[in-house]
Amino acid sequence: MLGAMRRSLHAASPYNLATLLLLWVFFIHGTSLYLFTRGFLLSRLALDNTSKCEDSTLPATHSKAILLIIDSLRFDFITPNPPHPPNENCHGVFTFPAELTAKYPDRSFIFNAYSDPPTATLQRIKGITTGSLPTFVDIGSNFGGSAIKEDSLIHQVVSSGKRAAFMGDDTWTVVYPDSFARNMTWPYDSFNVEDLHSVDEGVIRHLFPLLRSDPPQWDFIVGHFLGVDHVGHRVGPSGETMRVKLKQMDSVLREVVELMDDDTLLVVLGDHGMDSKGDHGGDGILETNSAMWIYSKSTPLATSLGGGQLALDALPTTTFPGCSAPHRSIQQIDLVPTLALLLGLPIPFNNLGMIIPELFQHPADKSATDVFPKAMQLNAEQIRRYLEAYRSSPSGGELDESWEALDQLYRSSPSGGSQLTPWERASVFIRETLRECRALWAQFNVILMCSGLMALALSVPTVWSIYRGFDHPGVKWDDMAAKVLARGVTGAIYGAVPSGLVKLAFPSTLSSFNLFEAVMLGIVLGSELYVLSPHLSTSLCAPPKVFTFRRTILPIIILILHSLSYSSNSFLMWEDRLTQLFLLTLLLVTIAASPVAVTSSLRLRVSLFTLGSAILLRFISTSTVCREEQQPYCHVTFYASSTTPVAPLLTTIGAPFCAYLLPKIVKVALARSKSDKGVASLFLDRVLGSVLMGSSVYWLLDRLESWEGLNPDRILLVQLIRIYLARFVLGGTILACGGLWWYSAPCVEIRREAPEEGSQKTRVVILGFANAYGSSYMLFLLVTFALVFAVTQPTGQVTLVLSLLALMGFLEVNDSEDESVGIREAVLSPQSSRTQSWATVKAVPQAPTFVIPAFLSILSFLVFYATGHQAVMSSIQWKTAFIGFPVLTYPFSPLLVALNTFGPIALPALAAPLFALWNVDPPTDFAAKPSQKDAPSETPTTQARVISNVLKISIGVSLYHSALTLGTAISAAILRRHLMVWKVFAPRFMLGGVALLVVDVTLVFGMGVGSM
Repeated sequence: MLGAMRRSLHAASPYNLATLLLLWVFFIHGTSLYLFTRGFLLSRLALDNTSKCEDSTLPATHSKAILLIIDSLRFDFITPNPPHPPNENCHGVFTFPAELTAKYPDRSFIFNAYSDPPTATLQRIKGITTGSLPTFVDIGSNFGGSAIKEDSLIHQVVSSGKRAAFMGDDTWTVVYPDSFARNMTWPYDSFNVEDLHSVDEGVIRHLFPLLRSDPPQWDFIVGHFLGVDHVGHRVGPSGETMRVKLKQMDSVLREVVELMDDDTLLVVLGDHGMDSKGDHGGDGILETNSAMWIYSKSTPLATSLGGGQLALDALPTTTFPGCSAPHRSIQQIDLVPTLALLLGLPIPFNNLGMIIPELFQHPADKSATDVFPKAMQLNAEQIRRYLEAYRSSPSGGELDESWEALDQLYRSSPSGGSQLTPWERASVFIRETLRECRALWAQFNVILMCSGLMALALSVPTVWSIYRGFDHPGVKWDDMAAKVLARGVTGAIYGAVPSGLVKLAFPSTLSSFNLFEAVMLGIVLGSELYVLSPHLSTSLCAPPKVFTFRRTILPIIILILHSLSYSSNSFLMWEDRLTQLFLLTLLLVTIAASPVAVTSSLRLRVSLFTLGSAILLRFISTSTVCREEQQPYCHVTFYASSTTPVAPLLTTIGAPFCAYLLPKIVKVALARSKSDKGVASLFLDRVLGSVLMGSSVYWLLDRLESWEGLNPDRILLVQLIRIYLARFVLGGTILACGGLWWYSAPCVEIRREAPEEGSQKTRVVILGFANAYGSSYMLFLLVTFALVFAVTQPTGQVTLVLSLLALMGFLEVNDSEDESVGIREAVLSPQSSRTQSWATVKAVPQAPTFVIPAFLSILSFLVFYATGHQAVMSSIQWKTAFIGFPVLTYPFSPLLVALNTFGPIALPALAAPLFALWNVDPPTDFAAKPSQKDAPSETPTTQARVISNVLKISIGVSLYHSALTLGTAISAAILRRHLMVWKVFAPRFMLGGVALLVVDVTLVFGMGVGSM
């Protein structure tokens, strides 16, 4: 079977064979990451149990409620004691809640509510309606959620016969599709961050008529405003637009309070906060500190505060950053049991929140003296029922370690301490349960994790053995590739069958796996081990053809150090600054070695291009966005300031200059080999220059739109121009640039010269022939570059141009060094004439060294950080989802965000084949068949050498990224109980895993499309 498979693979075209090999590498990486991630990032089990009336509740204090969510309403926006120094645009503007709290302290309450991360709207809606906790991977569903099946406030409202109305963010109608009355449901698109007013105006348009209806048509209203969130994303919390929006919200609440009757409870909250530049999604303190205001118009809720049942100084407080005094703090999910009991509803079954004590200190008459202890008891009993049900579920084993302690807290006071009152014991029990569940739902399937980790670890020596296989003397690359693929497929079959049979025969023994996971583990391990068998694995220790310290040993040392560094949280926090050191080390060592070049021109080229690349890399690294952990030692340069998501004016103006200069510089680089001829001139001067300039002008219009001096009547026109300009740029890049490259001839110019004196033959000169491969692939690379450039903000556009120039500089350095080594080998060869000079010797072609994959891989992450990204959720640039579209548009909006995020990582990987194709002489013997006289035929030697070098560099890039991902996975697994695991280690693993898959797909694309 193995021999037959190898023969069939040999029959495939060389490009298809190389592409299949890269696809196999992608498969083993993807499968390994899938298995590890399934064990490391498990979802919480949501029970479908429902609290019933017989579970008991309290007499309702109010028959109706209004729940208003002001998206991204941070606590400091409504506090009477704002941070120092206050910002006039977001502090002291939204004052109505503070005014009523000062006037009616028994009926109005302001809280600093902790929003569990991830701080995305969908996850927070789940939290404030079910009282449950999100998991780390829930962030991925924010682009498209599914209906909430577990018990919730909305379910309890509808089940009790109350009529629920809704207006605002359409996410609510996704998660509760059938809960709101059809004639009182008005959803609005939630992702158009460019639209600051439509959703809010829609909420206002439907909210006030409902409040004025007599008799009331509703019992429960949910209104979700989005303007504050969109202003934050658009201009940040410190802009003048934020002041206008907060003032609008203030006036809306004043009218709501005026219109609501005495039997209605008002709850206003932010689903989460926003960071200093208006973004959210992570676990930063500004993102998790949201505002909550609860107001009862006539019924006092806290007249007995301080009267013996509750000590105010015992309630938790927190100090908001920059504030001088602490403020009362709660968990945001505490709203769920609180609102349920105040409305006379059962507490939702999965709730983990605790009632807010202040709201159950009712007037001290005989019928109400036991309200607060009774509420605490009901709350504790509900959580106890939840824990018992969860323990009886398939995931119940997670509670085994903590069950005894929680059970003791519920039944009696802690041993060794003073006797607690029943409500104090219930409070301790509820908060300890919350703490334990937060830890548990960072849960891990250790066996599945170890299996995935083992497969990922084996992929590194497997890919390394393939990389070393290119250096085996006398071994053809296609023979090696066919052998690897044949053994890989055979090993997969040998592994899949027994693993599947064992799982079916002994299901309890392999309880950590389902059948699919067991089979996939058998496939990937069988495939890797069979490829690594002794018949092939001699390449692990085989000496390379070029085994020098600078071009082989040093990159390997850097790779090892780079991978090991991920065990340090300090390195992860400052990786954006430290990455450049690895690159500069590679380059500066090259400068030191430049004197060994064989000619003065080569020595000068190596020195100048190396120095130029180093300077460009240093400039690139000055573009930064800051992680929360880097403060106060980090200064934001990617944006105009740390409080606004707008690019600095300098880079906004500089980006068009870069867009103008880049095609000129590329043309000069191609002119050195005279490969700027033919289609290259049209492509660079007309087509590429136009789309790059259009991309830069788009962001100028974006800045103009938010300029306070712009006539409001012109905003719609500017928006329209900006949208259609983006469509022209994106469409022009794909159709014009891509089509021109695909259908064009090589970048050469054919000239006919007059016969020399005494000769009758016309001389034909082909200009650009010596770099026909490299110039064509350069145009292909520029097509993808233009797409990434179009979805990148101005500072990122400047850094993208600088990174491409640095890459081209290193390309010339590598080409010069290869030429120097090739000339030396040619001169020292036995066939060389002893009188031949260095300048006239034709260099011996050189195999690529590991310094190329190392440089490209490290550059990928440097460019990622320099284009405004970090390994944190809050750095995702969501506004790119609307480039060319006024509203969220599937599938384009997610694709645009993905291109903005991972395009900078993919670009250097896509350049890998360029290093194998640059300045490679195509064959000159055109042995055409009689029926194909015009079709040149490459010699097998040239074709084999080119494809072999392209494949070797591509495999090397995948190897480097896989080693880095292995380092992040090992660190995340070992440190899974570390305090910083979800803040630092897990996000970096996720970035590394996705980056590895993106790089593998990019390499397949480069080989299968670009190199052909």
